[in-house]
Amino acid sequence: MNFKGSTLGVITIVLMLPFWSSGQDLRKQIMGAQRRVMKEVKRTNRDAKKVKKMFGSSKKTVDSSSDTADIITWSKAPYIPNSGMIHDYDYIYTFFHAQQEYSFKNDRSLKDIEWDSVENVFYNNIGAHDSIDTKYEVIGWHPYWMEDAYKYYNYDLLTMLSLYSYDIDPLTGKNRNPSMVKQAVEDSVAKFIKQQNPNVKVLLSITSFGSENNEMFLASREAQNQFIEELLSIMIDGNFDGVDVNFEQIPVLYGDFFNFFIKKLSTQLQNGGYSLILDVPYFNDENTFNYAELKYFVTYFNIMGYDFSGEHSDFPGSVAPLNALTNQPSLETCVNDFLNLGIDGGHIILSLPLYGVTWDIKDMKIGQSAYLESLPYYEIISTYDTEYNPNFDPISASFFYLMNDAESSKICWFENETSLDIKYDWIKSKNLRGVGLWAMGYSQGSIDIWQGISKSFGVDSLVKTEPIKSSLSGPYGLALSIHNNKKIIGLGFLIFVGFLVVGFVYALTDWRVRDALFVNQSFRVIYSMIFMILSIFGLQYFLILTPQWAIVLGVLVGSLGVVLINMFFSHNRRKLR
Repeated sequence: MNFKGSTLGVITIVLMLPFWSSGQDLRKQIMGAQRRVMKEVKRTNRDAKKVKKMFGSSKKTVDSSSDTADIITWSKAPYIPNSGMIHDYDYIYTFFHAQQEYSFKNDRSLKDIEWDSVENVFYNNIGAHDSIDTKYEVIGWHPYWMEDAYKYYNYDLLTMLSLYSYDIDPLTGKNRNPSMVKQAVEDSVAKFIKQQNPNVKVLLSITSFGSENNEMFLASREAQNQFIEELLSIMIDGNFDGVDVNFEQIPVLYGDFFNFFIKKLSTQLQNGGYSLILDVPYFNDENTFNYAELKYFVTYFNIMGYDFSGEHSDFPGSVAPLNALTNQPSLETCVNDFLNLGIDGGHIILSLPLYGVTWDIKDMKIGQSAYLESLPYYEIISTYDTEYNPNFDPISASFFYLMNDAESSKICWFENETSLDIKYDWIKSKNLRGVGLWAMGYSQGSIDIWQGISKSFGVDSLVKTEPIKSSLSGPYGLALSIHNNKKIIGLGFLIFVGFLVVGFVYALTDWRVRDALFVNQSFRVIYSMIFMILSIFGLQYFLILTPQWAIVLGVLVGSLGVVLINMFFSHNRRKLR
C-alpha cells in the first residue's frame, strides 16, 4: 500500500531550489554553524542529569569486605532547605543539630552512597558501565549478508539479537535460506554471543513475503507442520532462545488463517520454553491482524516503524516520521492504534531504521520524483557528510541531506544519533517496552549510535536509594559542637577567669564589697571553687589536654590564684579600710 505525503520542510526547500545555487557557500556556513550548535546542545542535554546529581554532593564509600553489618549508618551535616524558617535560622538549627544520621540497608550492592544536596536525594553509585536497564528491551537484527559483523556488536547494550532469516518455502515449509542457518549452527553464533553477554537472547527471524507465497503457505496445514517440526530442531541445534516472525503482504481473506498459525506456533514454542515476537507493519491493512486476540500468544509485538517512504512510495519523505501532516501515517499514529486496542505499552517494541532513502527530485516542480536507492547509515555518512550538512525536519524529527548541483537534485532522508535520541525519549514517554534497530551492521559500530542507546536505555550509574531511617543528632549535636570548638570555648573560659581576677582586685578598693565577700568564710570557698573550676575547663579546652593533666594544672593555677588573692586581701585589709 502506497502513501502519498511529504513534510512541510521538503516542499518549502524544493520550491526554493532555484534561489539557492548562488548562495550555496553561505548556506553551508550557516548549516555548519547550526550543526555545531546542535551537537553542543546534545552534549549538554546528555550531561545535564549527571551534573545536577553530582552538584554539591557528598559521598560515603562502602567497603564490602569490612562493612558486613546489615545496616550502614552515615552521620553527616543535616539538610538545610533553600527557603523557609530552617534556612533563615540555619545557624541555630545546625548548632543544636550538628549531625543527621541516616541508616541504609546493606544489600551488598551499596558501593558509594552519594547525597545530592540540591534535591536532598541519595544515590548508590554503582559505577559507570554499559548495561541495559531491566525495564527495557533493545533488539537488533543481524542480516545474513552482513556476514561476521555480529562479532563486533556491543552486546552489553543489547538484550536480544535476531539472526535474519529463515525464509519459508510456501510449498514445503522448509528453509529457502539453509546456508544461513547452517552457518549459524556450525559457527556456534549463539554460543559466541552468550560468551560476550550471557543475558542476551538469540532469536531466529522467520520470514515470508508476498501475498501469493503467504496464501499458499497459510492454506497448507502440511507445510505448516513441516515448518514447525524443522524449526524446533533448529532451535535446539542452534541454541536459540526464540523467534521473531515477519509475514508481509498477507491477503485480507487469509487473516484468520495467519492468526491460527501464530497460535499453533506459539503453543509449540512455549512448550519448549521459547519466546515469540511478532513483527507487524505500521498499519493494519483492512484489520488483517487480530492484535487483541494475538496478544495472549506473543511475547512482544514489534512494530516495524520504518519504510513509511521508500521504494514503493510515490513521494519522498521521512523513512520513520515521528509525526506527519494531516491523515498521513506516522510513528505516533501507529503506536496509538495499538494502545487504543487495549494493548499495554509494555507489550510493544518499536523498531527504527539504521538506513536512509535517496530520491531524485529534479522534477519536483512538476510534481514528479523518483526513488533512487536505500543506503545503510554508515554509507550515508561517508557519502554525504563530508560535503553537505544535514537538515532537521521538526515535524518528522528526521534529518535529510539536500544535494543540489547543475545536473541533478537529490534528497536523502535518514536517522542519525540526534533524531534517534528524540525518538528514544518518545518511546519511553509512551511507556513502550523498548526499541529495535534494523539493522545492526548498518551502523558499522558507530560510537554515536551505541552512546545513544546507552544514554536512553542504559542503567544509570547513579541509582536512587532511600534511607530506611533518619534521625537528627539532638543533644549529641550540641555536645559535638562544643567538642569541635573546644579551643575557642577554652579561650573564652580563660578570658572570663582573667576578668574575674581583674574585677576582684578592683573590688577590693571598696571596703563594703571587700567585707561582703570575705567576712564569711563560705564566700571565700565558693569563690575559690569557681575560680578553680573555670581554670580547669579553660586550660583543658584551650591547650587540649587530657582530663587528668587539665585537673592537675587547673588545681595548681587555681590554687595559686586563690592563695595570692587571699594574701593580697589580708595584707591590705586594714590599709584599704
